[in-house]
Amino acid sequence: MPSRRLRAMGTRALLLNFAIWTLIGAFQASSWVLSPATAGTPQPGRLLAIALFNAYVWAVLTPPVFRLAGWMNRDREARLHRVPLVVAAGLAVSVVVTVMAFGVHRLLLPPPPSSAGAHVSPLMALWHMGRWYGQQIVEFFGIVVVATASEMRRRFHVREREAAELQAQASQLQAERAELRARTAQLQAQSSELQAQLAEARLSVLRARLNPHFLFNTLNAVSALVAKNPRGVRDMIALLSELLRHALAESKEQEIPLRDELRLLKLYLEILEIRYQGQLRTIVTAEPDVLDALVPNLILQPLVENAMKHGIDRAGGHGTIEISASRIGEDLVLSVSDSGPGEDPGPPSRMSGVGLRLTRDRLTELYGEEQRVELQPVKGGGTSARIALPYHTSEDLHVSEELVRT
Repeated sequence: MPSRRLRAMGTRALLLNFAIWTLIGAFQASSWVLSPATAGTPQPGRLLAIALFNAYVWAVLTPPVFRLAGWMNRDREARLHRVPLVVAAGLAVSVVVTVMAFGVHRLLLPPPPSSAGAHVSPLMALWHMGRWYGQQIVEFFGIVVVATASEMRRRFHVREREAAELQAQASQLQAERAELRARTAQLQAQSSELQAQLAEARLSVLRARLNPHFLFNTLNAVSALVAKNPRGVRDMIALLSELLRHALAESKEQEIPLRDELRLLKLYLEILEIRYQGQLRTIVTAEPDVLDALVPNLILQPLVENAMKHGIDRAGGHGTIEISASRIGEDLVLSVSDSGPGEDPGPPSRMSGVGLRLTRDRLTELYGEEQRVELQPVKGGGTSARIALPYHTSEDLHVSEELVRT
């Protein structure tokens, strides 16, 4: 607080102090003037002077008494030890004020001589001083009570102001915390959106590499039959057109129901059966409860292509490819098995194929560590490519989105 404001407050307090004691002195003087005991006093102005003198003495003593009361109430634990000191100080100060006031009273209003010409007895004077002393004690401890009440009021307002400031700070902290949480949530949402966009871009790149690979292999199969079976070529072109139409129509979806994936795969298998002129046999089995499961678009075609290249072609172009889909626990298991000669000794060559490598990359982007791609030998010859991924449906995704929103 600026010193100018402190000086202004001190001046107002001083003026208020003297104004109050002036009123008290005037009230004391009026009670004396109207009292029957002083009804015959020839000079009422002297009574006013005596009362004002006594009042102004206490006006001068009020600030020190306020400080004394503040010292007494400053420490709660030491208050009981300080009270006797304040009482002793009050008794001593009252004695001094009594002597001064009584002296002024005798000076301005000397007692009249008695009829015998003798002065007032010492006992009577002592009795009058006792009455003055009692009044001074009351005034001293009255000031102490007012000072204590004022200090308690000041402390109450200080605590109230501190509580209001703490409440304002708490509200500000809560607002800042809420703003920080909102900002964090916004950044997390932006990060999730960017990650989703990045994953989508990676998947798009992988599919852009996969679809041309699938198309080139199919066109090579068509060209191999141009001279041998023109009718079969026409059927293959018709099947390829339908396959491409369905594949392009669903190309925006990263996942499709298994029933749609099997429908696209059936078109591709029919193309292969025409190409191999009845030497290739295909079997597709899927449990009814997995047909609604979501799988990556065109996930089975590269597995069939891998089985043809490393299994059927190595067996002279004839054999069986079996595709199956089942649910094991929380996983959807897709397998493509061939009846070829099996894997040659040495490092596995199938895992280095373009189609199978891109398939593994797609699954990693979509499901992370929750997917598996395995190659296993089949009893009696051949190899089985096995994919395990989390079982989920479009309804499951809808429920998860609703839970996130709520």
